[in-house]
Amino acid sequence: MSDDFDNKENLEGQDKVQSFLRLFSAYQHRIYGYIMSLVGDWNQSDDIYQETTSVLWTKFDQFVSETDFLSWALKIAHFQVLSHRKKVNVHRKYFSQQTLDKLNEVAISSGSDSEASLNALRKCIELLPDRSKKLISLRYEDGATVLKIAQRVQQSVNTLYKEYQKIHTQLFQCIRKQMVWK
Repeated sequence: MSDDFDNKENLEGQDKVQSFLRLFSAYQHRIYGYIMSLVGDWNQSDDIYQETTSVLWTKFDQFVSETDFLSWALKIAHFQVLSHRKKVNVHRKYFSQQTLDKLNEVAISSGSDSEASLNALRKCIELLPDRSKKLISLRYEDGATVLKIAQRVQQSVNTLYKEYQKIHTQLFQCIRKQMVWK
């Protein structure tokens, strides 16, 4: 009986780890960028980021899965920045508390906007002709240079740049329309 309990507890622990890693890896760059925007120093940002990551993991049981992970993580990062500032007593060197609060509001509200933009981008890419989808895939998923793609599709680099410009314009217009409808 205790083996069943231990196995169930182990599976729940694995699910927790997987859930955390999935969510955290999706937003880790945004969290770090947010910290860096408040602190402005790479070394301090690295320290605060590590502290934030630790707190996120420690408090992950308190995260409600139906809510916005990025907003929750940015709030924790915000408090870690404040805590770090108290430790090193550098309040006057950077931003006032009021400015920090405003930056926090903007960062949290932009989280849902960027998610909506990303969803709109996905829909708009699906609407592209097959050739355009393939070119987007080659450039952004495979990370190939325009020169290599031009050689692969047997076109001049100039022609390919013009085609990418046209695709980007189509995507931009489509995303704007998608965002207006929301």
